[in-house]
Amino acid sequence: MQNTLNSIVKYSIYVLVFLLPLFWLPFSFEVIEYSKQYLLFFLVSLSFFAWLAKQVVYDKEIKFRKSPIDYFVLGFLLISILSVIFSVDKNSSIFGFYGRFSDGLIGLLSLGALYFLITNNVTALETKEKLQITISKLLNLFFYSVGAVVFISYLSVFGIWGKIGNFLHLPRFMLQSTFNPVAGSLEGLSVFLAFASVLLAGLLLAKSSFFRYFLLPAALGLMAIIDFTPAWLILLVTLLLFMAGSLVKRIFKEDVNRLLIPMLLIIIALGVLIFHPIKINLPKEQVLGQSISWQVAFKSATDNVKGGFLGSGVGTFHYDFAKYKPQSFNQTWAWQIRFDRAGSHLAELLGINGFLGLLAYLGLAGLALVISWFLISKQFIGLPLTIGFAALVVGQFVYYQNTSLAFVFWFILGLLAVSWRTKSPASMREKTVSFKNFPELSLLLTTVVMVFGVALLALYFYGIRYYLADAHYLKALSVLGEPRIKGLEKAVNLNPGLSQYRGVLARAYLAEVVAEIGKPAAELDSAKIQLMVSKSIDQARAAAALQPNQVAHQETLGVIYREIMGVAQGANDWGIKSFEKAVVLEPTNPVLYTELGKLYLASGNKEKARESFNKAIEKKSDYAAALIQLSLLLEQENIVDEAITGLESVVMNNPYNVEARFQLGRLYFNNSRINEAIEQFQAAVILVPNHSNAHYALGVAYAAQKKTALAIAEFEKVSELNPDNADVLQKLKELRGE
Repeated sequence: MQNTLNSIVKYSIYVLVFLLPLFWLPFSFEVIEYSKQYLLFFLVSLSFFAWLAKQVVYDKEIKFRKSPIDYFVLGFLLISILSVIFSVDKNSSIFGFYGRFSDGLIGLLSLGALYFLITNNVTALETKEKLQITISKLLNLFFYSVGAVVFISYLSVFGIWGKIGNFLHLPRFMLQSTFNPVAGSLEGLSVFLAFASVLLAGLLLAKSSFFRYFLLPAALGLMAIIDFTPAWLILLVTLLLFMAGSLVKRIFKEDVNRLLIPMLLIIIALGVLIFHPIKINLPKEQVLGQSISWQVAFKSATDNVKGGFLGSGVGTFHYDFAKYKPQSFNQTWAWQIRFDRAGSHLAELLGINGFLGLLAYLGLAGLALVISWFLISKQFIGLPLTIGFAALVVGQFVYYQNTSLAFVFWFILGLLAVSWRTKSPASMREKTVSFKNFPELSLLLTTVVMVFGVALLALYFYGIRYYLADAHYLKALSVLGEPRIKGLEKAVNLNPGLSQYRGVLARAYLAEVVAEIGKPAAELDSAKIQLMVSKSIDQARAAAALQPNQVAHQETLGVIYREIMGVAQGANDWGIKSFEKAVVLEPTNPVLYTELGKLYLASGNKEKARESFNKAIEKKSDYAAALIQLSLLLEQENIVDEAITGLESVVMNNPYNVEARFQLGRLYFNNSRINEAIEQFQAAVILVPNHSNAHYALGVAYAAQKKTALAIAEFEKVSELNPDNADVLQKLKELRGE
């Protein structure tokens, strides 16, 4: 049994190292990060349990190898736990933000456990022990995995998977040119390959290998195709630092020619950064800029005392971004995107873990590099590990953390700690706590291990339920109507604590309400409408209750109340309250102020409406929707000339805005400027051929000019779009003289 437990530890680590960069499954909403998080938690928890059970149940003693950075690792994990306890969004902090998944406490604790598994079960030197886990074997497995990643990714960027998909049924995700098993984007893959290339270069300094000589140019070629500047900067900066350090310390002395490999990589990196030699048009990931990332993080960390020490909470950058993004962001191309991650992992740590968490993290990374620097030599196995770890740290300044990058950070950190034993055995003293002579203590600890095992089984059970819930959610998104609702209801039943499912289900119920209201009066099912309205509100409220500080849920609740104003008394007031909460959570979003202003206007509060529209324009001076609403408010107050001038300005700056053209045409028509009105209505139907209101207005305008044939043609078009509209049928009869 002891050998079985040792085998579980060994092969769990081996499988994890090889499989994690490659692992993905097509059954969930997010196919890469979600699957990798499951694999990470399952294999690490299984291995950790086997390691503890073997020591407590069979050895009757606990052996623990101490490392100088253990306290920093434990300190960072403790700070993260406290950050979760005081988080503004505990759901995201524990499980990770939905759709990203890699930023939750469960994943972080799994990585921390992996570090201690490596430092206590991996050796730097080869022995004849059958169940031994060595650094060299782990690195070999890792690079076999990298080789498979590179091969799969080449097939993607050159469209081979798409061609294979013509003959074999492949998941749609695989048919994209950006598909790779490491990350959800080619940019994430490129950063991963930059680290792998640096690590490969370090290993080749010590020992030649045909496979590694082949893999290095293959990885660099893929990086050149992707052409992601931060990845090449990681490679360049890391190798420049290594070259400078190796020359100062004279690591290679008479073997200085070994430095030709990193020198060549530096030249290649400079060449790619300057000339960008490979021009392939691949989709680009939208990454939040560094300046905005640090601004948001700094504001989050300095907004209050708790934020300064512990941040807003692990996995809550979505909250930080919504609340603290500068108003100037509204003038960028990405102003409508709600980013859930910073452009820099270190910036994100500052926002979500505060100054205390960032310092603890930098402390453990910095101490690892300092110790390695003092121990480093050309024979030292830690040489390539040190260079690779440095690349990971550099990368965290210019890119965010996904599961693969987080895994290699903690994996290499653990291997670095193991490598120190060969140079400084005192740095890894083994602490032994024996209870062979204390049967009562042995019984107690065995009971604790058994409870831990039962808890793991419970977690596995719920993990399966949650995965099945996400599978149902994914299927539901591909259908409409009743099948979508049933699929979403299954997802909610399997995982009732996930607000995302409830929010989407609330919108699905609302869609049924809108569809039912659109039916002819004789076919209306009032009982169904009331039921769907009630269910929609219940699910939206439940989503908002689960994550009250997530602005999307407050917005969803407000939209639902807005849409049901005609069938639910008091819905307008509830909608106002929801949007008021939303603007507190996202105070620079002009869309929310505009929607709030519409609801104020519907309730008859023109002053509040004007205030909201003006705030929207203050946040984004060219926001067309707010400018249109302000002009319509002026029309209600009989300030028509100013309203027309405002809409003319909107049309001039936004010539493709259909709503602005339609409203301007309507005002022109109401002020007897028929020709100008027709011009705007014609532009509207050119932009949106099935714009029913614009066709109707155009028909009315033609009728006013006695252009009967043209008017009939427009009303016939409206009748095609709305076959049961009695008003349109009556107008056609009048125009035809029937």
